[in-house]
Amino acid sequence: MLLSADGKSHRSLRIHFIEMIVEFIDPMQIELLSALARERCGASTFFSVEDEHDLAADIRRIKPHIVALSAKTGGYTTTLRYARLAKRIDPSIITVIGGPHITFDQSLIEYDDVDVVIAGEADDAWVDLLNNLSAGRSIDDIKNVFTKSNWHSRWKNVTAVERYQHLSNRLEDLDKLPFLDREIVYTRVPHLAKFPMRSYMSSRGCPYQCTYCFEPKYNQTYRGKGHPYQRYSPERVVEELKYMTERYPTQFIKFYDDIFWIRKNLAEEPWLEQFAKLYEKEIKLPFFILTRCNILTEDHMKLLKPAGLHSMTMSIEAGNDYVRNEVIKRHMSREDILRAFDLCYKYDVKTFANTILAIPVQPNVLKEMGKTNTDLDVESLDINVKARVTFGEFTIIHPYAGCEFSEYVEKNGWFSQKEDFKKLHHSYQSWSPLNCFTPKEKAIQVNISSLGTVCLAIPWARNFIVKYLIQVESRWIQEWIYHPLYFIAKGYLMIFKIYPVNMGFKNFMTMAFRAWRNEIKKRSPGKNLYDEDMPSKTEGSTSAKAVGAC
Repeated sequence: MLLSADGKSHRSLRIHFIEMIVEFIDPMQIELLSALARERCGASTFFSVEDEHDLAADIRRIKPHIVALSAKTGGYTTTLRYARLAKRIDPSIITVIGGPHITFDQSLIEYDDVDVVIAGEADDAWVDLLNNLSAGRSIDDIKNVFTKSNWHSRWKNVTAVERYQHLSNRLEDLDKLPFLDREIVYTRVPHLAKFPMRSYMSSRGCPYQCTYCFEPKYNQTYRGKGHPYQRYSPERVVEELKYMTERYPTQFIKFYDDIFWIRKNLAEEPWLEQFAKLYEKEIKLPFFILTRCNILTEDHMKLLKPAGLHSMTMSIEAGNDYVRNEVIKRHMSREDILRAFDLCYKYDVKTFANTILAIPVQPNVLKEMGKTNTDLDVESLDINVKARVTFGEFTIIHPYAGCEFSEYVEKNGWFSQKEDFKKLHHSYQSWSPLNCFTPKEKAIQVNISSLGTVCLAIPWARNFIVKYLIQVESRWIQEWIYHPLYFIAKGYLMIFKIYPVNMGFKNFMTMAFRAWRNEIKKRSPGKNLYDEDMPSKTEGSTSAKAVGAC
């Protein structure tokens, strides 16, 4: 038993986090929430992965007070299934759901098996929620928190703008956050503990306007509630990295920030210089970052390369200027892209480019350009070859909640947010969900998604791939020839070029088998593997007993 701030005793909570799959990147949101729950609430935390564990057996063994879940638009049916499983095992379990989908659609609270949803940045809300639950206090007035009670009495029938007033300000000082609790993951997912690359985020947020991303809507939602970009101090970044590398075998660090550096104001330019000096002195490991072609300069390369910069992602997204700047609003020129990749080639920094396929444009625009949908995708492949990209992913665009692109395709009648969100595959590497493409065009998109990566590994094969191989419509060839070719090219480029690590032959083969299995799940054509019968909604239900106390 613990004491609350008012001196009254309360129960130490048991919190059970559940994920569908963990590949080779730390689930940092879980590691942060676990650290907050342990350090600030005295809770015990546990972790399960459907792909690794028997969830029902784990729930019965742990006997959690709370099952904590995350929802994204292409996978919230899976999240609801976990909530339903928990409730069937023990109706007194409190199911809490956060994640990007919840930030823009809190109506998941209406499902019978969901007790609490948390929208937006939840650092403080999560702590307040746990402390109130453990002390038996009401949670209805906590910022960012939506319950059945406050939803039906206060928030359901107001505008989204009014509802967002329930969100607290952004966390300005990230240095106050605890170190990530990696142990909760590594003890349950040993393959990740053995994998010698560690992921880390030194900042939050992105101020750019890309229509396929939730960040613009997120920034609009948080307008007046803090700067859209926050970061740890260089000292705090290096301090946590030292703590991490001293405890877990680490050969390479992947900075997973949306944008690794942005000048919030002129006075903050020294941040990058301070980071580079501290990192080179204290960490001394090769690292990877994400940035944009139109902000990379030669001065940045001269600063970061000696510190250990080995590779970086700069997304191209679309080769066609109209698609890139008018449809998805990347706001960068072809010259920006080629200049930035030339800089990386000059300084021997390996490059990883994301490119999006199947971005639709109106038929009259296609006619004016004298192009087809397939021509636009081939143009995107060609700019990757021209830029000498080391490794590239060619993904198929999916509409997600809170993204301007979703409004664009709905306005043109190519997708229904109300009807089609629940049908989305959990991976954006599956077939296009838009109705504006022919079956032949969708087959070509899937083929480029696989063979585009192969083309970057052997660029001399570009003409043969584009003229012949991408035209094939056979599902068997796609799944049993093209996909394995993609996997081999990806594995080679990722391990030997982008994230060079030495795992030993046995570990390498084990990781390769795991990665292959995951790729099969991602590429399952045209279906949502987890779209079971949906849990039910009960209008006006409050689930008062479930949320009232532990």
